[in-house]
Amino acid sequence: MTSPPLHVLGRRTAVRERGIALVEFVITAPFVFLLLLGSAEIGRAFIHYSTLTYAVRDATRFVTTNSINGTTGVVDLSSTTVTQAQNLAVYGHVGGTGTARLPRFQTSQVAVADVGDNNISVTAAYPYQPMIGPILPGFTGDSLDLGFTMVVAVTMRAIS
Repeated sequence: MTSPPLHVLGRRTAVRERGIALVEFVITAPFVFLLLLGSAEIGRAFIHYSTLTYAVRDATRFVTTNSINGTTGVVDLSSTTVTQAQNLAVYGHVGGTGTARLPRFQTSQVAVADVGDNNISVTAAYPYQPMIGPILPGFTGDSLDLGFTMVVAVTMRAIS
């Protein structure tokens, strides 16, 4: 028996190594894609939380500068001021028109309250939904709810 020439052995080894690399890719690719999707989702959630925080902070500043009744120094939250603050948090302006800063963000999810001692509190509860959908189906027929509620509350002293 004679052994094949060296150049033929080299080709066979290269073909086998390419096959092994393909198998390794098929095994690791789902994990890499899952890791990338998870990183993107965490980044998206962080951006939504930051946007919500800035929106609530802007609304709180607006209320603190517009809630003092004349020169008395007493906080008076009128329904107009509360509505304008809710619009400012959701739409970015007091008019209440246009596109919301965040998807599915509504004025009913923003609460404005006088918490005493000339302090105003604005709280927003935003229902976050991941980009892959609200529900992840399970293997046993159960499903996993992926959505959660982001809650941001800011309290400031009213400017007299």
